[in-house]
Amino acid sequence: MRDACNTKAVFNGAVNKKADERTQEERWAVLTQSAYALFSGAPHDDEGTSEHFAWTRADVVAAVATAAGLLARLENLP
Repeated sequence: MRDACNTKAVFNGAVNKKADERTQEERWAVLTQSAYALFSGAPHDDEGTSEHFAWTRADVVAAVATAAGLLARLENLP
């Protein structure tokens, strides 16, 4: 998904802007990149950071809903 939408490049151009100065594409890139960063912690137990992650059922439901929504959006992009 990040490759298909060029998310990393768009995110890198948007990350230092104020939120109200970002384009819609940049806002989607920030959401996608943030979701990726959050989800990447789940399979890891890096000392001092993700080793302390605790996923509740509500967290997982929110994460799955976010991923599903982003994938559904991707399916409809030109």
